[in-house]
Amino acid sequence: MYSEWGKEAWFGLGMAHGAWVWIAFLVFALVAAWFDIRERRIPNWLNLIGLVFFLVWHVGSGSGEAAVFAFVCTGLLLLIPTLLGLWGQGDWKMAMVCGAALGVLPTLFIWWMALLLAKIYSTAAKKHRVRWTKICANAGLPVAVFVLVAAISFFAVIFIF
Repeated sequence: MYSEWGKEAWFGLGMAHGAWVWIAFLVFALVAAWFDIRERRIPNWLNLIGLVFFLVWHVGSGSGEAAVFAFVCTGLLLLIPTLLGLWGQGDWKMAMVCGAALGVLPTLFIWWMALLLAKIYSTAAKKHRVRWTKICANAGLPVAVFVLVAAISFFAVIFIF
């Protein structure tokens, strides 16, 4: 029993259910990025709606246990960077929604890639003094923007190539 839903939770709920769960997550990430750019926060109600939506989706498709397991594991694994102040609590909650939607390892890869993109952007912005954005170089762009770009890239690599 564990081996089936455990593998699904770790290696990807999104892989088991095709492109639609990925598209739904990309829509969620787009809305979260929009809020994060405009308000510098991701509302709790948005994360709650996303979590309930993806849990209901996976319960309906027979992988509810895997989604809950992935949600909890993602939350525990990404708690340390949250406590260290690498990102805000809204970003942490968004990561847990991503875990419930896509699984633990795809979520960890997307967030690792997002932080790498954020570091590259931060270095380039400081070096070239980017002035076209209203956000100061010290604050940078919100993490949700980089999560959206990383999720789109991951989706493209998996489903297009």
